Amino acid sequence: MRFRALVNARAVSLTTYFAILLFNVYTLSLYFNGQLTLYIHPRYVLFTVALNAVSLAACGVGFMLTAWRTVESPSGSDNTIADPGTASLAPWRPSLTVLVAVCVLLAAYVLPARTLSSETADQRSANFNSAQARPSAGGAGDTLTLFGADTTRLTVADWVMAFNARATPDSYVGKEADVVGFVFHPEDAPEAVFYVSRFSVTCCAVDARPLGLPVYSPGWQEEFGEDSWVRVTGAFTETEGDIPEPVIVAPESIELTEQPANPYVN
Repeated sequence: MRFRALVNARAVSLTTYFAILLFNVYTLSLYFNGQLTLYIHPRYVLFTVALNAVSLAACGVGFMLTAWRTVESPSGSDNTIADPGTASLAPWRPSLTVLVAVCVLLAAYVLPARTLSSETADQRSANFNSAQARPSAGGAGDTLTLFGADTTRLTVADWVMAFNARATPDSYVGKEADVVGFVFHPEDAPEAVFYVSRFSVTCCAVDARPLGLPVYSPGWQEEFGEDSWVRVTGAFTETEGDIPEPVIVAPESIELTEQPANPYVN
């Protein structure tokens, strides 16, 4: 009985080690393929890589030691003598948690890594253009100082921070924008309007918040699909009719572009 319990415990340990090793290898492969920033903020990349490297080494040693002990267990010892009733014991089966973890990791290996999309933005629309967004250029004060200089340097996140700091449409009319993002069309947006959007990430993709600038472009659906990455240049103008936004980008050009190496803004 004790021998069977020992074997089962070691089998659980081996399966757990294997699941952790799969996760470590997958995470490190994302780093070497330049895809880790699709899931976490760049500031945590080195920490994540170091943690997974240490875990890979430790779990690798643990896996080999446990496997060696399982193979080397003396089957002829007294501990191997089981009671007559133990013969009917069911063989060990991995726990549901371990099975789910392994299945998820195997699926992650098979499915390609991808950035968050307009579908995610729709699901998180309650946080769309939320005040917690952090622009890459600095705080709101740094962003607003650019209004007297070159506003084409502002990112989507910078503009959103400026919107939250200055609500008066007159502050934006005539200001030039030059931004890159993916095409997002919220369910309640007018047909002639789409948002050039990015996600703001504080820690990882779980806390990502969708941000976007409205662009007035009748017939955009004929040229660009949702989630297409575009570069939009143009100036802000006041809106009319059924457009809820106080100002909107009147584009001078909309061009398809490649997804940036770091698709999120921070």
